[in-house]
Amino acid sequence: MKKTLYLLFVFFVISHSWAQYRQRYGITVGPNYSKFRGMDVSGLDYSYAPGLSLGIAYEYYLKENLSIKTNFFYENKKSKAVGELQMRQEVDSSPTVTETVVYSYQYITLPVMIQYHFKKAKGFFVNGGIFMGYLLDSEAKGEGDNALYASVTDFTSSTFEYNNKFDFGFVLGAGKAFQLNPKNHLVVEVRNSHGVFQTNKNNTFDGNIVRSNSYALLLGWVYSK
Repeated sequence: MKKTLYLLFVFFVISHSWAQYRQRYGITVGPNYSKFRGMDVSGLDYSYAPGLSLGIAYEYYLKENLSIKTNFFYENKKSKAVGELQMRQEVDSSPTVTETVVYSYQYITLPVMIQYHFKKAKGFFVNGGIFMGYLLDSEAKGEGDNALYASVTDFTSSTFEYNNKFDFGFVLGAGKAFQLNPKNHLVVEVRNSHGVFQTNKNNTFDGNIVRSNSYALLLGWVYSK
């Protein structure tokens, strides 16, 4: 009996000391660059636009070099369109105005990934998994390059009713953790979130299926518990 209790005590001490470093908590912030696939309307040139990702991080180690990693993010994902408008006037000349429209989407996202830590390349890691997103708000903001026609080209309009609330897709990332001390690390990561759900509805964008896609450069601080 005493031997059994002793073994249980030793097991508890070892497992407790190991468990202290099985979990990591932290904060993550960084720019993202997004482009919503399917926004193909004739006469407009669509491209990536910068946004922001900000949230908290949690990591649970399954093994020494394998963990489950998740974030709870607020993300502002954007996409940009540029086109030319021909202004009709009573005179012979018809000036051309370049208009830029930025589509802005505010999401709460939850990525869940498996992360592999390379033993020989200390600090480097890769990860992959899925993400789920919930749309908080969305809008389109237009601005022309000629102030004389601002009443025609400049606008801000809500697009929330034209978008689906839920997004879902796959995540891939890679990065490096820099150890500050035994319990604190600075983490740099590049991540791609590739949406597979349709984000638009009501036949917007000429009836095309629109899906999200974003790249993020993330900087994080994590604390090992």
